[in-house]
Amino acid sequence: MLIKNGRVHDGLGTVSVRDIRIGDGLIQTIGEDLSAAADEEVFDAAGMEILPGFVHALSSWGVNGSTTEIRPSSEDNSEKSNPITPELDAFYAFNGRAATAQQLGAFGLTSCGVAPADTNLFGGRIAAFTVDGVNPYKMCLKRDIGMMASVGGQLKRVYGERSMAPQTRMWIFTNFALQLKLAQDYKSPEELEKQAAEKAAAAGTPAPAAPPAKRDEKMEALREVVDGRLPLFVYCDDLAAIERVREIVSVYPKLRLVLVGGYGLTGEEDWLIRENIPLVVRQASCPLDKEEMALDMAAIAKLAEKGAQVILGGSHSAVFAPREDMLWSGAEMMRQLHDSEKVLSMLTSAPAKLLGIDGVTGSLREGLRADLVIWSADPMETYQAHIVRTYMGGEIIYREGDAMRCM
Repeated sequence: MLIKNGRVHDGLGTVSVRDIRIGDGLIQTIGEDLSAAADEEVFDAAGMEILPGFVHALSSWGVNGSTTEIRPSSEDNSEKSNPITPELDAFYAFNGRAATAQQLGAFGLTSCGVAPADTNLFGGRIAAFTVDGVNPYKMCLKRDIGMMASVGGQLKRVYGERSMAPQTRMWIFTNFALQLKLAQDYKSPEELEKQAAEKAAAAGTPAPAAPPAKRDEKMEALREVVDGRLPLFVYCDDLAAIERVREIVSVYPKLRLVLVGGYGLTGEEDWLIRENIPLVVRQASCPLDKEEMALDMAAIAKLAEKGAQVILGGSHSAVFAPREDMLWSGAEMMRQLHDSEKVLSMLTSAPAKLLGIDGVTGSLREGLRADLVIWSADPMETYQAHIVRTYMGGEIIYREGDAMRCM
């Protein structure tokens, strides 16, 4: 199809009136005065704004449905039997129907990162998905994006209720440091066998027969983090937690840290820029949460103006996450920055880059998936803006007037 005369915001800072040709699920051409082919559907977007679909960097979408529909209490991304489960993978928690039932396209979302919950010290791997479909294998945009970790109070609440560790910050940070050190020192069975063979060869003797070494899946998963092959996303619920995490990981030069939350930051943390550490800002699940009250958007905006990599997200609640979270985060940041294109990038191209899917989605460029939203006005500028159409992979997943299905 051909979308004509819309004001195109590419998510990378450029705005201009352009036409967009979509074919085979991709953005084929962006240009001026494109002529329609005989069999091509044409939509006139004159006076409308065309934005990339929002990318929710860390979410539980597709894990739970609403309280009245699909698996409302499953919490399949929250393994609460052991606080250290880095070998797990959120991909296996994803249910395409649960994401589709939420009709996220009606709120401008076209893709999301799905992560383990904040209830474990090391929770497992993150994956990214589209928001409409059934089959998770077809909806998956990327796996093995990063490792989710948490040093927040949720650990104490979940395990303390059962009189299990962790019940203190002392345990949390001691074991956060300990597990990384154990992973650094860990040798796989293959490495141990090779090491023994090299030692024997150097001594001119046959390699000794030894019982096979036991493989440690937890350590193998964390070894990827220490070696820098897998970024470490760490949820922190206050500034003290952020400072402790930073100090602990500082001894691992290859480790790639991503901070999640943003609670308690003052705007003076210039080390975020110097050390190239991305920041995922998360809305708390409830406005009365202590984390929400410690989230200072003025401080976050100050860091963004200095050059910090800021990604705006919604809450991570498994059941009650409102679908308008991304818009709300953008509105809150607009009150501080007054730069609609910069804020838009925090909702689209920046999270896509963080998740490693920016070569697929997150901006409006030729060759990328046709994940775009046609708005009546710029939603970064006015609350009166509403969605006219949402395209995901070139297919319409929401039209203005469609009945909302749940929540």
